Amino acid sequence: ALPEFGGNIGIGKNFDLGGNQRLSLLASLGLSNEQQIMMDASVRTLEATGTTLNDFNYDSYANTLKIAGLGSLGYSFRTRDQLSYTFFYARNAIDTYMYREGYDYEDHNLIGSNSVTHIYSLQNHQLSGKHFFGEQWNLQWGGSYSQTSSDEPDRRQIMFIREGSELNLFKLNRQETMRYFGTLDEKEWVGNLMGEYKFGTQNKLQAGFTCKDKSRDYFSTRFYYNLNKLNPTIGSIEDIYTPSGYLNQESINNGQVVINRSQQPKDSYAAGTKIYAGYILADVYPVDALLVNVGVRYESSRQWVNYAEDGGTQQRRDLNSDDLFPAMNLRYQFNKKNNLRLSFSRTVTRPSFIEMAPFLYQESYGSAQIRGNAELQNGYNYNVDLRYEFFEDNGDMFSATAYYKHLENPIEQIQQLSGGATIHSFKNANNGMATGLEVEFRKTLAQELRLGANASFMYTDVKLPEGGAYTNTERALQGASPYLVNADLTYSPRFGETRQLSAALVYNLQGPRIQSVGISGLGDVKQQPVHTLNFAGSFKFSEKVAVKLQVNDLLNLPVIFKQEVPSTGEKVEVERFKRGSSFEIGITYTL
Repeated sequence: ALPEFGGNIGIGKNFDLGGNQRLSLLASLGLSNEQQIMMDASVRTLEATGTTLNDFNYDSYANTLKIAGLGSLGYSFRTRDQLSYTFFYARNAIDTYMYREGYDYEDHNLIGSNSVTHIYSLQNHQLSGKHFFGEQWNLQWGGSYSQTSSDEPDRRQIMFIREGSELNLFKLNRQETMRYFGTLDEKEWVGNLMGEYKFGTQNKLQAGFTCKDKSRDYFSTRFYYNLNKLNPTIGSIEDIYTPSGYLNQESINNGQVVINRSQQPKDSYAAGTKIYAGYILADVYPVDALLVNVGVRYESSRQWVNYAEDGGTQQRRDLNSDDLFPAMNLRYQFNKKNNLRLSFSRTVTRPSFIEMAPFLYQESYGSAQIRGNAELQNGYNYNVDLRYEFFEDNGDMFSATAYYKHLENPIEQIQQLSGGATIHSFKNANNGMATGLEVEFRKTLAQELRLGANASFMYTDVKLPEGGAYTNTERALQGASPYLVNADLTYSPRFGETRQLSAALVYNLQGPRIQSVGISGLGDVKQQPVHTLNFAGSFKFSEKVAVKLQVNDLLNLPVIFKQEVPSTGEKVEVERFKRGSSFEIGITYTL
């Protein structure tokens, strides 16, 4: 167990400039680090017959540093008009070391030493305004620019082989000891303009236009270490943690280590999307108790990816569409406590860049690979929801929602094998459906003791295209759990006017779900049910001072994945890990 530290500071102030003018300033800065240790974790790769190809146990140590800053300037004038500028910056750096030991698909007894650093950064600028023209008209506009990056500045891997009592460097195909450098950059422009007209006592009409232009560039380079001349010189290795004793500049200079730089066209890609949309939306009350919200949105979408095939041939994939998305929401208010809602809509699920770009990514030798699919199509969803709501004056509530979704060309993650390694990719199914019931309630059990819970029960089914390579021709949707449960018990007594205690137990249950779909005889990989229990408490001593205590994952149960073996009907465990428990103590002081 290692300590984690974090803190944040925020300041804000309003300046009255007179004449219905006001200037608002806000700034905040946060800094924290997190540690995560996973011991005795395991991962396994199976063939369709159930034969184990790769089987590794591992220990993982991760250190995360998070920095976030926000600055905002607002100006109010003409009583209600507003202008605002907001800047946000975030940077997360994650250093991970993994020790692995096990057997690969050729039955080599291997030890892997992997060091990976991921650095994620985001900066976002937003400028917006809201202007009123009388009591009936208002105009809202906004624009933003974002830069996002995801870098692997120097991933390092060394593989060792255990031969009897000796440990030597593994040199099967000169790609086990290597370094990897990758960088991903994204830029995004977003603009929107919306006008609103109010008529009657509650009715209003909105019309607007929005656009988005997003681009991504990804680039990577690998350096492979040829160690054929080094192994006979060093003999048996006793310490895997100080490779600088033999992997050093001297070994390179005398020719014992040869470094080959690999930078092929297939190791990079560029992608982008442009969306232009216009919409019109109306809120109408035919009678006081009935709200009719109806609208339609037209979108013109242009998505593309430039990539190179494994042989180096440059390719371009364009995914263009022009769509109408109607929506209608009805709310009938029986009285102040009871509502009934009914909604219909058509929505779209576009493939993300990582799903669409056929770039092969693998973090370590023998681990799962990810490759996008340039032939993906948009998925479309037709949604119907019926919801009943009941509210009490003391905050108690109850709601029940029944829903149905028809899915056209849903995108699913699939699994296949190549050279003994697992490859995760993506593919459209023909169509699918999801239907279910969600129930939520909040109830005061006693003075200052409250219980809240929600549960969702869902049935999903997907129909697969004829002649496809899917192992199971009928099954649940990938990623969908048949049930989800959340519950919290909160006790919050007051001691005088300023002192207050708040203590809460928060429970979550996620039902089994398909992590990746098996094809070509491979069974589906399913994550087994996951239970988590957290505690969050705080005590406010005064208007200025408060302390908090938080304990995450009290149960610390393992997350387990099992894969079906169709030929035997068995379910074999293929991955297991524990995220670990942690506790946090914090102090807040308000100036």
